Amino acid sequence: MSFNLVMGQERAKAVLRAGLTAGQLAGAYLFVGPPGTGKRYTATQFVKALNCVAPVAGDSCDRCAHCRLVEKGEFPDLYAPEAQGGKLTKGALGGGDRMALEDILPRVHIAPVMGLYKVIILDPADGLTAEAGNMLLKTVEEPPPKTLFILVATVETSVLPTLVSRCQRVRFTPLSSELVAAYLEQRRSLAPELALAVASASQGSIERALDLCQNRLLEQRAELLDYLLALFEGALAERTATSLMMLQSGKAEREFLDRVRAVGRMLSRDLLHASCGMERSSWLLGDRGREIERLAGQLGRQGALRFSEVLDEFSRGLERNENPKNLLHFLGNRLRSLATGAAAS
Repeated sequence: MSFNLVMGQERAKAVLRAGLTAGQLAGAYLFVGPPGTGKRYTATQFVKALNCVAPVAGDSCDRCAHCRLVEKGEFPDLYAPEAQGGKLTKGALGGGDRMALEDILPRVHIAPVMGLYKVIILDPADGLTAEAGNMLLKTVEEPPPKTLFILVATVETSVLPTLVSRCQRVRFTPLSSELVAAYLEQRRSLAPELALAVASASQGSIERALDLCQNRLLEQRAELLDYLLALFEGALAERTATSLMMLQSGKAEREFLDRVRAVGRMLSRDLLHASCGMERSSWLLGDRGREIERLAGQLGRQGALRFSEVLDEFSRGLERNENPKNLLHFLGNRLRSLATGAAAS
């Protein structure tokens, strides 16, 4: 059963299963939610269920010829135009073998070649240019029989509103830390405590968790924790100078700030656990327990909560691609203020 392969997202799967079982399908769907939560993978499983030779209870058999072809990306009634630089355009950019939107749309008026439904997956729908979106709108307004569109997006407001209004929304939410940790243990062979540490910093995203595994988070965790603890102590100038030496390129900037955020999330969780009197066995950074307990005692529960809010603001700035140096100064100033404010109270 292919939907059983999708991690979490029970509500999204229930919506799709209900439509399949009742035979009441929308002409267009908008799969929307954070990156790395299974939107594109679920779209593939949905295509299997739509075209399976032997479906069972709103799901596919995952074994027939149609299911296998969908899995391999070779199903003749499945179209997925390739994005160029994160953009889905009307025509092809720079050649290539994949068909562009202007090549695909005329074909949707032809009956399916092999399956029951012709499906067009548009990922990322956030990247549809205005020209491509308006071209698509004409077809989505009056979809041909046995044709479905699946738009995959991170942010609903970044998709043309007139397109959104013609789609059935299927919302995807961040995965639980337990699910992400289990995935990392099975697929990356991480030890349970490391898997949980990365999962807790991943914000419920498999994609982000894998990125964290690849960008030296695990080997630099102790160094990054030292960095954050020093900011609480007011060593802003020294620590900022050290960090700026690490920012040699745009990619390095992003990776360093991502690592700071990830370890900050681990520290925030442990400070809250410590302030609530929870045992170190539940902590992500338990090997630094004495330092964390000391800081938790200094900040108190309210200070630990405010630290979490500071990280939220830091994260929003990171997602907006704000200047890295400004973000580092912001973080240092806010953490020092938290510590001095707690000490004065």
